[in-house]
Amino acid sequence: MDLEFRWLPKLLLWSMLMFSCLGAVSTLFRTETDPVPALLTRTAEQQMAIQTALGFAREWMFWDGGELPEERVQRLQPYVNPDALARVTALQAESNTRSQQVMASEFLTIAASGGSSYRVRVRVIVANPERMMWEVEVPVWVQATKGAAVTDPPIIRSLQEPPIVPKIPQAAAASAAVKERMRPAMESFLKTICESKDAGSLLNYVTADAKMVPLNGRLRFVTLDRLEAIGEGPYDVTVSFTIEDASTGFRLAQVWRMKVTEENQKFFVAAMQ
Repeated sequence: MDLEFRWLPKLLLWSMLMFSCLGAVSTLFRTETDPVPALLTRTAEQQMAIQTALGFAREWMFWDGGELPEERVQRLQPYVNPDALARVTALQAESNTRSQQVMASEFLTIAASGGSSYRVRVRVIVANPERMMWEVEVPVWVQATKGAAVTDPPIIRSLQEPPIVPKIPQAAAASAAVKERMRPAMESFLKTICESKDAGSLLNYVTADAKMVPLNGRLRFVTLDRLEAIGEGPYDVTVSFTIEDASTGFRLAQVWRMKVTEENQKFFVAAMQ
C-alpha cells in the first residue's frame, strides 16, 4: 500500500508534464504561418504583372504620327501609374515619322525587383512597314488586392539569341525496306485526314483505340516530302509533307509526329505526338 502511495504523485507529475508538452507543441503548430496562401498570392501577382506588361507593351509600341498626344494617353492610361503617365506616354513625332503597327507581344521572363515590383521582359513583333522584333523590360508594381500598374517607361533591350534545342538520343532508325512499305500507308492516311469529312474514313488507317477525326476537307494533301521512322515497332514516325488550303490555294509545309504500329503487314497510326 505504501508503495502505491509513493508512485501516485510521480504518475500525476508525469501526466501533467506530458499534457504540458502536448499543449506547447499544439500551440507551436497553430501559430506557424501557412505558406500556401502566400504562395498563391505571389503566383497571382506574377500573372497580373505578366498580363499587364503584355497589354501595355502592345499599346506603347504602337506609334502613329497622326495620333494626338491625348489619344495616346487615353490608350495607355489603364496600364500606367497616374504619377508616371506623362513620362511613360511621351512620344515625339517628326514630319517624316512612319507609323508602327504591333503584330504580337510575347512573354519572355519575369524577375522580382523588391517588394511588390517586377520586371517583365516582353518581345514585341511590329511592322513599320518591315517586320521587326523589339525586346523591352517593363517595370510593374502589383498587389493582388489592388491591381497592377506600370511605374516607368520600358527599357529597350538587345534581342536574345533563340535557344538551341538539345538533340534527344533516339533508338536506331527503321530499315529502308520498312520505310518503303510504310510510305504508301502514310500517304493514304494523310490524304484521308486532310481531305475527308467522314470520321469513318480513317478506320482503315488508325488503331481501334485511336481518337482522331478528319479535318473536314479544309486542306488538300499535295505530297509526302520526307518520312523518318525510329524503332523496331511500334515506330516513332515523323512525316514532312505539303498541304494546300482548300479555300485560298496557298501551300504550306507540315511536320507531324506519330506513333505507328504494324499488324499483319499493315501499318496503323496509333496516336499523334
